[in-house]
Formats: sequence, C-alpha cells, structure tokens
Amino acid sequence: MSEGGLPDGTGVLLLGYGSPAGPADLPGYLSEVLGGRAPSAEMVEEYRRRYELIGWSPQLRIITSLRAKLESRLARDGGASPVFLGTKHWSPHAADTIPEAAAAGVRRLIAVPLSPYASPWILAPYQRAIEAGRRQAKSPIDVELRTAWHTNPHWIAYWTKAIHRELGRAPTGTVALLSAHSLPERHRKSGDPYPEILAETVRRIAEAATPPFWDFAYQSAGNTTEPWLGPDITDKMVEWRDKGHPEQLVAPIGFVFEHLEVLYDLDHVVKAYATEHGVRYRRVPMPNDDEEIVEALRSVVLGPAGGPGGSG
Repeated sequence: MSEGGLPDGTGVLLLGYGSPAGPADLPGYLSEVLGGRAPSAEMVEEYRRRYELIGWSPQLRIITSLRAKLESRLARDGGASPVFLGTKHWSPHAADTIPEAAAAGVRRLIAVPLSPYASPWILAPYQRAIEAGRRQAKSPIDVELRTAWHTNPHWIAYWTKAIHRELGRAPTGTVALLSAHSLPERHRKSGDPYPEILAETVRRIAEAATPPFWDFAYQSAGNTTEPWLGPDITDKMVEWRDKGHPEQLVAPIGFVFEHLEVLYDLDHVVKAYATEHGVRYRRVPMPNDDEEIVEALRSVVLGPAGGPGGSG
C-alpha cells in the first residue's frame, strides 16, 4: 500500500436505497419497503405505472458505475481496495454483501451511505443491515459506518457549479428551488436533526452559487394522514409565481442520483402541477456518477484526510 491508500484487508461498501429492475420485482420490493407486509394489488399497479413512465429506475446502473469509478480512483492512491454495493431494499442486499466481502478476505469495511445526510430516518435501516450482515459472515469482519458528508467540498461544488450553469441558461429572474425528501413530523419531534442538516447544506450551496432568487422546500411527502415536514415544493412554486417569478429551476439537493423521487415525483407530478399553475419548470441535472461525487466518496473513505465524514 502506498501513502494515502487503504490498509491491506480493507474494503469499501457503498450503501444505496435499492430499486426494482422490472415488473417482476415489484411485489417483493414493495413488501420489503413495507416492512414485510404484502402490498395490495392496487399499490403494485400504481407503482408499475410510475416506473413505466420513467422507463424503470436507473439507480442500479448509476451506483454500479459509481462503484467502479471509486474502486479505480482508490487504486490510484495505492493498493487494490475492493468496493462493494449493498442496498436497503432488494438486490444486492447489504446484509448479503457483507458476508461475501468477508469470504473474499476483507477484514474491515468502510461503509458509506449514498445519501450525505446523517438522519436516523435514513441511517437506521443501514445500521440494521450491517449488523445482520456481520452476524451472517463466516469470518470476523469489522464494518465502520461513515456518514455526514453533507458539507463535503466536492458535494457542495457539484451543486454550486450545476445551479450556476443552469441559471446561466435560464431567463433573468429565474428562482432556484432547492428540494429534499420530506419526512413525517414525528421524526423531527423525536429529535431527528434532518432539517438542521439540510439547512446547513442549503446555506453553503446558496453562499457559493449566489443565485439572485432562491428558496428551499420539501418534496415527495408520503400519502398518509400524519403531517409531514413542509413547506411543500408546490406551495413554494405558487408563492414565487405570485411574486412575479414564474421561471423556476428545481435543484434536488436531497439526492445523489436519479430515481423515482426525481424522475417521477418531480419530472412528472411536480412539473404537471407547475404547468397547470403557470410556472415554467426546469431541473438541475443530478450528480449521478459525476467525478465530483467520486471525489467526495473518496474523501469520506480516506477518513481524516477529508475531515470527519469527509466534511469541509
């Protein structure tokens, strides 16, 4: 191992949410999301419609590319550190990947969620999967979960450049609406720091990108009777339209790559709402497997060299 590389016997585990590859996967996938309960036929059909509208999720293709790019990038630091993929839901399950890594001779895994936000709501399923995977492994393996890369300089840099570029192509007066997934208010009341974490990321992006007009809103609230965090992005769209800013650019800073919450919730549902209400919708391209994200993940993996969680 050369200076700056990972020690021998150390690997990396990238953790993603997971998605169905096609219609045959939907019932099983939705059952996992529902905690083991079987989805209704109506629910399966509704999600089939949504996924078909977006041509099914590109999530696995994107994170597979990220895995390969990160492995190649780490190799340039010295050694040959393997990078694995594991998901909360569906294949490849994190709980299955960890025993596979142990069988391949990995003694220590640095696990990095492909969400930079260290909210218990996001992290708890990964923590459970890691413990399950360690129990199933036939040889001892240590797994260190590295989180909270929401202020990583490369993460901020991607959004800063992308927002600045897209505003340069948009009409004068365009509003940049930064968005993230909502969550039930009960999580906030129980002490989840998610809103504060997001606020810090939004502040850094806004300070760096300096959009003349910008705001933050939540998206993708669940269809339940309990209250979810707001304001909702559609309310903010109407508010800015009424201020004389119908041109609006959505930047989904709550996500790393394209999936249902971006391609359907935003590009179909929110866009249709915007059109109906006199708002001209644009969206910033997602980071996906951009080199800035590869560098962000590298700095998280290498630990102290990038600061706690790879943060700036």
